[in-house]
Formats: sequence, structure tokens, C-alpha cells
Amino acid sequence: MNHNSNQPGEFDAVLGGEQQNQNYAVVLGGIQGIKNRLNSEDDEVRIAALEDALKYGDVGVDLIIKELYNSSDKIHDHAIYLLRKAGIKGKQALLDYDPRLVLTTFKDWEDYYDDGINDPIGQAYCLCTENYVNSKNKLLRLLKDPKAKYIEAIKCEVYYKDPNCKTAFKDFVLTIINASKSLSSLRALLIGDYTTTYNEKYRKSRVNVSNIHPLLKAYPNLELLHIRGRMLEEDILKPELKIIQVRNNQNNSNITIKPFRHERLKTLIVDADGISDSNITKICNLNLPSLEYFELWLSRSDLSNINIDNLAPVLSGESFPNLVYLAVRKCGNMSEVAQAIVNSPIMENLKVLELTDGNISNGGALLNSPAINRLHTLDVSGNRLHKNTIEQLSSLKCRVIADSQFSDRYYSVWE
Repeated sequence: MNHNSNQPGEFDAVLGGEQQNQNYAVVLGGIQGIKNRLNSEDDEVRIAALEDALKYGDVGVDLIIKELYNSSDKIHDHAIYLLRKAGIKGKQALLDYDPRLVLTTFKDWEDYYDDGINDPIGQAYCLCTENYVNSKNKLLRLLKDPKAKYIEAIKCEVYYKDPNCKTAFKDFVLTIINASKSLSSLRALLIGDYTTTYNEKYRKSRVNVSNIHPLLKAYPNLELLHIRGRMLEEDILKPELKIIQVRNNQNNSNITIKPFRHERLKTLIVDADGISDSNITKICNLNLPSLEYFELWLSRSDLSNINIDNLAPVLSGESFPNLVYLAVRKCGNMSEVAQAIVNSPIMENLKVLELTDGNISNGGALLNSPAINRLHTLDVSGNRLHKNTIEQLSSLKCRVIADSQFSDRYYSVWE
């Protein structure tokens, strides 16, 4: 790409036709012409100019970035759309402006509850009825449709009163694994609890999360995985063949077994109503080079402590080297967790830190760390912080959210 605005580029209009030497042709517009059109009062003219700016590499991307702050919703939204297509620089600009615009969540898909496949692009097919058998049959009907190969997102949710809820997770997982050839475009998957009323938010989960290791292997292109339920009894990352130990025949030494690696996963939400120490350790030891968003719930109504050593692979950046969003919820030793995070290497890249529904005794660890000011958003809601501490946190350079400090909040496990 030509970044010199005084020379014609590949996409510039020139006088003289193809027969003339471009070095002597007259550029019509160029990057300066784009700048002039961006001053127009006509939104359509400005949108067309933004489209052309994308063709000029970094100098054009800089012009698009400025339009993020445009008061016109139409221009603002189109700038976001173009920056998503503008490579690393565009993505970094969106991360700095608002990380939610880049991170992969179910907000990228519209919930679809009807039977059959309408337009699979941009829709999340929701399999949530009060009867698990009906939900399972709905899934099986979808899989028989020739358009199933275009489905991008599925939500398999289990109603807590269903008598099959304890085994439903495993059944859904096995069905989806067996359908991996039919669901070749699947990018986002949720499996777990479902409820319809807020007054059930404290109810203990009856859904037992089963092994997801085969699921991750069956879907190497999966970008979002959200699991919800109890993770106490079963090993949720048990490989098919359990290797106890590998030895080097040359020197008779033990060889370290590498953790499971998934190249494409960008978002992992572990929404647990109780999780074993072993399962936390295995999750934090996953090798997820593309992961940007990691959310870990320890419990539903009771605070649970976490062993900081289990978080070490995440905090070092070894397991999730591209992490920009980290959330830890319902933690009984949240102050200790906060201290470990702000002193860790991941603060170099982290944009959003959410430490919610815990018991941060004061904001010392957060207030005394210069690294906190590199964040876009710090969320410490539901930690029963004193109002004086909240006032001090509000002086930080990042956006601070400190809602519902003295009452229990609505838990995302029921969202």
C-alpha cells in the first residue's frame, strides 16, 4: 500500500488513463481528498470517504479512528464497522475505545427460539424449554436440516426443575460432538442452567458439568464456550486416554506432558456453582493462544476461596497470552486475588478487570498500583466497599464501576 499522500496509490483515480506513466499522472482526491470529504455535512459523503480511507493503510486508519468520536451515530457506527476490518491497528483502536466492541460474546448473535433454521448467519439457536426431551428433539431436528452446516451459535440451556437436568449437560455434549461434521460452522456454544425468573437466582445448580475435553477437540474452530453448573464431582477436562507419565528413554527422566491447546477459542466463561480445585487448575493450564476473554465464577450464593497458585499460568500470561478481559466472581479471598493480578505480567495487555461479588476489604491493592490506570474498565461491584474507598477509586484514570456494594447483585449465571 502506498502511504505517501503525494503519490497515486493503487486505489486513486488518475487522469490520463492506463497509457500514461502513473508517476506523472494527476491524483484526483487521494488522502487529502478524503480529508476534505470527511468535513462534509452529508453523512453519505463522509461514509464513502471512510470506505476509501481504509484503502490507504495506516494513514487512512488514523482518519477512521478519529471518526469514532463523531457525534453522528451513523458515522460512529460505520467507523466501528471499518475498524473491525482494519487489522491489528483497527482492533487496538477499538480495544482502547471500548473493548466490548471487539470481544467475542453472545451479543454478536441474535437469540432465535423458533423451530427450524431461518437465516443461520448472525443468529444463536436457543434450545431451552422446560422439558429437556423437547430441547433434545429440537436439536436433533436442527441437525437433520441441510442448513445446519451454516449454524454459527447454539445455546443449550436446561431448566432446573427438569428431572433430567443432572445428566442433560453430558447428553447435550455427546450429541454435539457426534454432530461435528453437520455443525461445521459452529463458533459459539453455551451449555448449562436456564431459568426465567429473578427470584430463583440463589437456587443451587442441579446441572452437573461433564467432560468438555472431547468437545474442544471436536470443534477446533470454536471461538466462544460458556459452561454453567456444578463442577465439583467430575473432571471436566479429562483426556480420552489418560497418560500418567512419560519417560525419556535416553536419560530415564520424566517428560512434561503439554496441556491441551486450542488455537481459535477467544472467549471462555466458566460459570460455576461450585468448582473443584483440580478443575480450576486444569482450566488455568489450558493452552489458549487466541483467548481474549476469560470469566470465572467460583460459586452461586456462597463465597469460595481460590488458591492463587492455581491462577499462576493465567497471571503469567503463559496460558492465555492475548488476554484483555479477566473476570473473577464470588471469591472469598478477593483482596488477595486483586493483589496477585495487579502485580502480574498480564496487566501489560489487560483492558477490562472485573472483580465482583466478593469481599475486597479495601481498595489498597487497586489504589496503589500504577498498572490499574492502563485499564479501560475496572469493575468492583458487589464487594461491600466503603463509600470513602469508592471515592478514592473514582480518581483512577480508568473507568470504574462500583455498583451494589451493600446488597447482593443479580448474578450472570442466570442471564
